[in-house]
Amino acid sequence: MRRIGSLFMALTLILSLAACGSTGEGTSGSESSVSVSGQETPASDSAEDAESDADTADTAEETAAAGDTEESSQDSRILVAYYSWADNAVLAEDVDAVASPSVIPPGNVQQLAGWVQEATGGDLFSIQVTDPYPSDWDACLERANQERGDDARPELAADVENMNQYDVVFLGYPNWWYGVPMALLSFLEQNDLSGKEVYLFCSHGTGGLANSVSLITEAAPGAVISDNIFDCYEEDASSSQENIQNWVAELGYTDMDDTETEADDMARQIAVQFGDNTVIYELNDSTAADSLYTQLPLTVEVEDYSTNEKIFYPPQELDTGDAPTAQSGAGTLAYYAPWRDVVMFYDAYSPNASLYELGQVVSGGELVGQMTGTVTIDIAE
Repeated sequence: MRRIGSLFMALTLILSLAACGSTGEGTSGSESSVSVSGQETPASDSAEDAESDADTADTAEETAAAGDTEESSQDSRILVAYYSWADNAVLAEDVDAVASPSVIPPGNVQQLAGWVQEATGGDLFSIQVTDPYPSDWDACLERANQERGDDARPELAADVENMNQYDVVFLGYPNWWYGVPMALLSFLEQNDLSGKEVYLFCSHGTGGLANSVSLITEAAPGAVISDNIFDCYEEDASSSQENIQNWVAELGYTDMDDTETEADDMARQIAVQFGDNTVIYELNDSTAADSLYTQLPLTVEVEDYSTNEKIFYPPQELDTGDAPTAQSGAGTLAYYAPWRDVVMFYDAYSPNASLYELGQVVSGGELVGQMTGTVTIDIAE
């Protein structure tokens, strides 16, 4: 910044192996977490999502011992449970990410589940087996087909800690062999979903939902399973965030309604007014931005500094403890800690370890260079 011359940063639906003659993962088609870990599982003509890394597989027992609780919300009433191959496979060192994309995290169903969790604010639970599947498609397919023929119920590494606290369950899975991974049936038979509202989301190949819904209904006879099901082709899963979150909104389970979201957004915008002109900035979530926000409204004198910025001095020092350093160009609202002044950049500037970003201009940025004299700063209406 100017004073240098003189003295920011940044988580699928079930893969399906269903379709005839298909060899890809099945998917369709987003944080609390009771148990998070997986991606689609393979076992259908359309190679199911295979998203599981070696670490996940190797630490399945540790996850179970920990109660599969990553960030469980004690008062959450929504559970987002899903099965994914990527969470249930030992990832070979030579696995081909192009030939077996579904076994590379994040898997199709895992992504979809993450987006559902993001929209609902529910707890996330990854259904994992104690004996992981191989990451080789043919080997996984052979085992999955054998389990289907034997009507097996693979042993699970962990169970939901307190199923009674949930009255809504979003259940994600891939289509395997025109049905579901047998581990999904293990989960349904070990957890009583009687009376709970259940919403299905599935990633699949050309086989679509096939027999998966009837198999789930049979395994959970007391559940209230909605016929409003989200499904998508595996190759579309990674681009399905908007679609699946719109689906969740249509069901009425978004974490907050649009009105609340809009109000929150507006509450973080401030207006700088001078004459008949107004410049709007959107603040970030740093403590420094909060410190400025709590001092509003303000009437201050704006001064020129160099040829790329306007500055003013707030009455109180801003807390920069968790503030990101300013890295963007024109339009940045920043705070220079050594001089305790707020900076409004209208042209490029050089980063400085003592220069912290507060937000970015959202309208009126072309007017900043004209700003002079006394201005008023308040919450944008």
